Amino acid sequence: MEYKSIEREVLAAFSFLCQTPHPPKAETALADRLAERLRAKGLKPWQDARGNLVCDLPASTGLEQRPLTAIQAHLDMVCAVGSSSYVPERDPIHPIERDGFLCTAGESSLGADCGAGAAVMLWLADHPEIQHPPLRLLFTVEEEIGLCGARDLDPTCLQGVCYLVNTDGFHWGRMVTGAAGGVRERYTRPLTWADAPQLPNGRAYRLSWSGLRGGHSGFDIGARRANAVLLMGELLREIRMESPFALVDFAGGAAFNAIPYQSTAQILTIAPAKDAIEAIGARIIDRCRQTDPDIRLDIEEIDLPERVWNGDVSSGLLTVLGGFADGVYAMHQTDKQAVSDSSNLGHVYVADGQVCLDAMIRCMDRQAEHALITSHRAVCGMCGFARQVVSQYPAWCDQSDTDLTRWAADCYQEVTGQPSEITVQHVGLEPSRLLEKNPDMSCICVGMELYDCHSPQERWKLDTIAPFVDMLTRLLARIVNS
Repeated sequence: MEYKSIEREVLAAFSFLCQTPHPPKAETALADRLAERLRAKGLKPWQDARGNLVCDLPASTGLEQRPLTAIQAHLDMVCAVGSSSYVPERDPIHPIERDGFLCTAGESSLGADCGAGAAVMLWLADHPEIQHPPLRLLFTVEEEIGLCGARDLDPTCLQGVCYLVNTDGFHWGRMVTGAAGGVRERYTRPLTWADAPQLPNGRAYRLSWSGLRGGHSGFDIGARRANAVLLMGELLREIRMESPFALVDFAGGAAFNAIPYQSTAQILTIAPAKDAIEAIGARIIDRCRQTDPDIRLDIEEIDLPERVWNGDVSSGLLTVLGGFADGVYAMHQTDKQAVSDSSNLGHVYVADGQVCLDAMIRCMDRQAEHALITSHRAVCGMCGFARQVVSQYPAWCDQSDTDLTRWAADCYQEVTGQPSEITVQHVGLEPSRLLEKNPDMSCICVGMELYDCHSPQERWKLDTIAPFVDMLTRLLARIVNS
């Protein structure tokens, strides 16, 4: 196989995906374009009632009786915004190559999660000469907001499937054979307002944290990067001790499952406070530079507001931000380098007259999940916030001891000369939902090398593309010869 040619063809398929916006709940246009592309090749794609796209690739001649194998990716992406001019529901992704990676110029996330896997699936559809058993391509929707497409997939899509290869892995050479369960929580409190007090020496400021690394709340939570929402809460609590203020606005983060890399707040102080704010911010920055070297705090004086948040609402929010269990809760007992249980406060915003907090819990241990939920409910409940479970999914129990895992590991070693890493992972992955519909399947999650997913710094390592395709085609050959 000519590696450079494979790389170019996969990138061309990825570019096709990037042309159509595809945030969660808005994948229809992309699914329609994919279906049209597959039909042009003489294939017969179809969609279930949920919008998941399914397409069978006929087996190579003489291999029609070999085990039916599914290859799966999700169509939606976390649209992390890095530029005020970028609108996720409207604008395409503009990938560029830089220093051996595919990335964007920083205006948005790249969408290689899981567009990289979907592009490889399109490559397979473009190469019928590859020897393979009966293949079923599954493009699911709304993965990023709770594995919803996989949860609601028409069960007939998995009837007779023996092996399922999920392409949502982030690390080349890592074979994921199990995954954490997840709970998306939303806490809300009605937002009430008051007239802004008349302060002869009052000042209004817009405070902005930026430059934090952010990242995926599963893959990157163990790096213990700073959470911009929590930093804003810390900053405001410390400012309050120096200069009383009223809160005018607060927002930060982007999604349940993305570590917040930016946040903003507007405040009205009783007197000039910029020097005090700078001093407090400098202390926080010094503490965070090791994990977030580009962190910065901008302080802008703005016009005095006409109204402010009621004091009980602002105090309640700042108390929640000070007591919310966030970050790594526990590491694995046997693998001290792996996160077992965590929480991420991913998004704080105002919508429909309410202050909203979106958080995501990931756990291998059900007792830890219960402890985190109890902690969140306690601190939020005491501060007037009501809880809603937006989505929930189970853990994917470890399947490391299967033929599929062994074959995939052997194929990786054939391609690279190196042993693979076989592990369970601290993310929600769709096999946990798909196995509910066909418990007899063997599943594995594999992928190429991706960095800083769910952030504008997302990057896809180019030299892992062709070896990944090589490994996948070898795995299909193993299934044929099993």
